[in-house]
Formats: sequence, structure tokens, C-alpha cells
Amino acid sequence: MSAGELVADVDERWVEVPGEADAASRAVWVAATSARVRELGRTWPDGSADLVPSMLEHALDRRGADHLVLLRWPAVVPMPVTVRVSVLASPGRGAIAAELRANRAAHPEHVAGARLGPGVEWVHGDALPGAAGRGTDGAGAEQLVGTQACFADDDTMVLVTLDPTLPDLLPHVIDDVRAFTRSLRRVQADGDWQALPLPEDVATRADVEAWPESPVVRAGA
Repeated sequence: MSAGELVADVDERWVEVPGEADAASRAVWVAATSARVRELGRTWPDGSADLVPSMLEHALDRRGADHLVLLRWPAVVPMPVTVRVSVLASPGRGAIAAELRANRAAHPEHVAGARLGPGVEWVHGDALPGAAGRGTDGAGAEQLVGTQACFADDDTMVLVTLDPTLPDLLPHVIDDVRAFTRSLRRVQADGDWQALPLPEDVATRADVEAWPESPVVRAGA
């Protein structure tokens, strides 16, 4: 499915992870981006910026086929979070609503003020790799926490995923991720794509502040 052109407002702490690249292009990107990120980390603990190249290599290895992938580098620690944007075939707004109603752990909230139109955000998680107490089903393990936001009509769904991260890190990035999500646009030849509302009973309403004016990142399919 064509994503059209994905456009979002970003600041200097957002880094777009490129798609497939040969070894030479990959090395150039890691070197240039490492220098840029180190400039952002002047308040990080001494020596911690040395980890940046390996983190960027890891991000390239885990990029996947999502239409747009970005890292958000918080000011407090040299540990980025990953945000993915995918444009997918919609299973239908009724099917999305039914799945959210069935997932009591998701805590869905309506997203207001987004350029993509009305959407819903919910919580998702994963077990911390190697966490003590993890059973065969992951029960008892320390949990990583992330969010997903969905914007859909009956043909297309735009899914914005904050990959699960450490709970202590989440408060330092969640407002930035939500601002990014609200600024996101899917530009097509006939204008901006707009989602349709999901049923009101699917989620609670949350107050959403206006997003700030920022530079723009673009990705085309």
C-alpha cells in the first residue's frame, strides 16, 4: 500500500532511521548521526555518548519495513526511544473498535487535534528481556511500556507506534511523541488524507494541547 508522503513536525532531537542501505552508506550515516547526537548529549553522564554509534547500528538492524522510523533522544539519558509509522489496509473501523473493547489493559483514549483527523491512543507493553521472574507467558517479568495511536477509515489505517521502553523513561518522551503524532500528515495527490471517527464508546477523552511549530520531516513511499 502506498503511504503517500508522510510529513511531521520535528526538532533536533528526532533522528530519522533510513531504510535499506549498503555497508558504505550505513557507515556514513552512523558516523554523521553519531556526531550530531553527541552534540545533543552535553548534559549526559561522562562517557555515555560513547554508546551512541552502537545504538544507531542497533536501530538500523531493527528498522523493519515501516514507512517512517525515527529515534527520539531525550535530554536526560543517552537512550533513545523508537517511533514507527505504518500505513496499512484497514480491517474496518468496527473491527478496530471491537479489538479495543476486548483489550481491557489498553486504556484507550481519543486523540483530538491531530492533523490526520480523529484517532485513538492506547498502551501496549512487553517483558523486559532477561527480567527475573519471567514465566513461559511472561508473567511476573518487569514490563516495558509504549503506546500506539490509530487513525483509520474503512480502507486505510495509519498506525503510530512508540516501541515499548523502560517505564522510568516514558515520562521524558511521551509528550514529544504525542506532539509528533498530532503533527503527522499523510499527503496524497488529491490533498491530505483524513481519518474517520471510531465509535465514542471505544475510548475516553483526554485533553490534548496544541502542538508547537517545528521543523518538518518527510517520508515518501
